[in-house]
Amino acid sequence: MIRLLGATLLAAGCAWIGFRASWEMRARGRAMGEVAEGLELLERELELGGAPLPHLVDDLSGRTRGQARLLFQDLRQALEHLDREGLSRSWPTLIDRRRELGESGRACLYPLGELLGRYDSQAQIQGISAARRHLEEEREKDAEESRRQGRVCQALGLTGGAFLVILLI
Repeated sequence: MIRLLGATLLAAGCAWIGFRASWEMRARGRAMGEVAEGLELLERELELGGAPLPHLVDDLSGRTRGQARLLFQDLRQALEHLDREGLSRSWPTLIDRRRELGESGRACLYPLGELLGRYDSQAQIQGISAARRHLEEEREKDAEESRRQGRVCQALGLTGGAFLVILLI
């Protein structure tokens, strides 16, 4: 009886590992999409020539969701401390906190630290637009890989669990 229970738990654990890996891949694509939507909103607001960057970021942190909201909240805090540390120095730290974006997603956002709040609105709009497009391209690549690799992870988890159950019984 204990042996059967152990085998069942082992199989469930292996299956959980496979499904968890698949879920994390999908979550990375979702996070990239949220940040791309947030950048699109920021781009539109700058095009309209609205409020200064700190006010825009504060407003966008309430209008966005998920990783974009967290990024804009962190950015707002960084803008409050500009007297101690410039945005170009604190930006990489803000981006590194967004582990959910994956390495490729974070790489798309690093160049924005040199642009935001330093150049005229047109240059900022162009930089944000380029980063957003690059992020969307990475999200599409990631989504395709996630579909392929996600199924593989699920199948490996299930078959690995089944194999270990057979081995133990």
